[in-house]
Amino acid sequence: MNIIIVGATRVGIELAEYLVGGGHAVTLVDRPSEELSAIGNRLDLRVVQDSPSLPSTLKKAGAENAELLVATTDSDETNITACCIAAFLFRVPRKIARIRDHDYLNEADEIFGQNAIPIDHIISPEHITADAIIDLINLPGSSCVGNFAGGRIVLIEARCSRGGKLIGHKVESLLKLDDKVRIVALHRNGEAVERFLNEYIAEGDLLCFCVERSRALSILTALVPIEISGKVITIAGGSHIADELARRLSSRYQVKLIEPNPERALKSADRLQNTSVEIFEANPSNLDFLIEEHIHRSARFIAASQNDEDNLVSALMLKSLDSVRTITVLRESSFYEVIRHAEKDVDTVVSPREAIISELLSDILQEGVERVRLYRGGASEGIELTVRGGRLSSRVVGRKAGDLNLPRGVTLALALRDKKVIPIDPDFVFEPDDHVIAYLEEQKSMRALVRLFKPRSFWIMPW
Repeated sequence: MNIIIVGATRVGIELAEYLVGGGHAVTLVDRPSEELSAIGNRLDLRVVQDSPSLPSTLKKAGAENAELLVATTDSDETNITACCIAAFLFRVPRKIARIRDHDYLNEADEIFGQNAIPIDHIISPEHITADAIIDLINLPGSSCVGNFAGGRIVLIEARCSRGGKLIGHKVESLLKLDDKVRIVALHRNGEAVERFLNEYIAEGDLLCFCVERSRALSILTALVPIEISGKVITIAGGSHIADELARRLSSRYQVKLIEPNPERALKSADRLQNTSVEIFEANPSNLDFLIEEHIHRSARFIAASQNDEDNLVSALMLKSLDSVRTITVLRESSFYEVIRHAEKDVDTVVSPREAIISELLSDILQEGVERVRLYRGGASEGIELTVRGGRLSSRVVGRKAGDLNLPRGVTLALALRDKKVIPIDPDFVFEPDDHVIAYLEEQKSMRALVRLFKPRSFWIMPW
C-alpha cells in the first residue's frame, strides 16, 4: 500500500517504522529538520521536507498515487487541511487525522465524514490513552488490555505477583480454572518461554491470555492479588489525558486532580467545571501535601502529567509511602529501562504511543484484519482477523487449525462465531465470517499470517 504520513511526530515516526516493516511504501512529510533527514537514512522510506499541508508538498510526496494519508502533526488545523487537499485535489481514497481539540471532537459526527470534512477516521490521543487506563482500572492486575470482537473478547497481559492463587502451580492449571481461556505467551526475565504449559508460574512472570471479558477477573485473581478497590482516585497532572480521565471517572469515583502549574490548574478547572472533580494546585511529589490531603489513602494514583520524570517520581513516592496502586504514563521509551530495574516499585506503566499506534493500525490495515493491539513495547501484538471466502477460495475455510502451517510464534486463541465464543484447539474447523483472535510473538509474522487467511485472487466479496 502507498501511504503518506504527514508529521514527523513521535507517533508518526513509530507508525512509519511499523508500516515499513510490514512491507508498505511509506512517504514521511514534514518541515525540514535534521531529525527528519536522519529518519530517511535510518528507515527504508521516502522523505519530503516542506510545509506539510501545501498542495505542492503533497504532490511531491506522490499524493496522486497514494492509497492512504495519515496526518499526525501536533496541529489539528494542519491535519484537517492536509486531509482536505488530499481528498479534493488528489482523490486519495482514505484519510486519517489526529485530532486533539475538544471543540472539534465534540462535533466530530457533524463535521467529519463522507458528506462533511473528508476524513474517514479520527484519532484522539487523549481519548485512546484514557480508554487504555480505564481498562486497567476495570480489570485490576492487568498491565495491558486489548479489546477484540467489539469488546466481547480481551487479550490481557499480566505480571504475576506474590499472593496470586496459582503462583507456584503449572501454567496449564489455568485451563482447569476456566476451559475457555487460552494462554498465548509466557515471558520470564524478558525472554519468551517455549512450551510453557508445563512451566510453574513464578513471581515476576509476564503472562498473556485471551478470554471473554466477563471471565477475565477470575483469571487475574489467580495471577495477581486483587484487593477490593476504594472510591477515591487521584490523578496527577493538568494534561489533556488527565482531564479526560478525571471527567470520565468522576461519575463512578471521588476524583482528585493535582497540578502544580497555576495556569494549567485553571484550565483543568474550566474543563471540569460541570463535574465533581476536586482540583488542587500543588506538587504531587510534596510529601506534606500528600499526607495532609490523604492522597496516600487513594485506591489508585494515576501519574498523567506531561512530564515523564514527574510521573515516575510521584508514582514511586506514593508507592513507597503507603503501597498505593499506581498507574504511570510514560511517553519516552528511554524510561522503560529504568522501570525494568524498579518493577517491584512501579505497578503499571501506560505507553500512550503504543495505544495510539494500535488504534491507527486498526484503521489502516485491511485484508481481513479488524483490530490490532501492540504489547511489550510493540515487540508483540494481538490481532483480530475475519475469515473470508469459501472452501475453494480460502486457504483456511473447512480446514482444522492443527493442519495449518502457521508462521513461527503465532498462537490462535479464540474465535467468535454467530455471537458464540469458541476456543481454538487443533480440531477447530474454520468457517466463513469467523472472527479469529491471534497472538504474534513477533510483529514480522503479521504479513505471513494475513496472507494465509486472505482469500485467493479469484474470490469476489459478496455484495
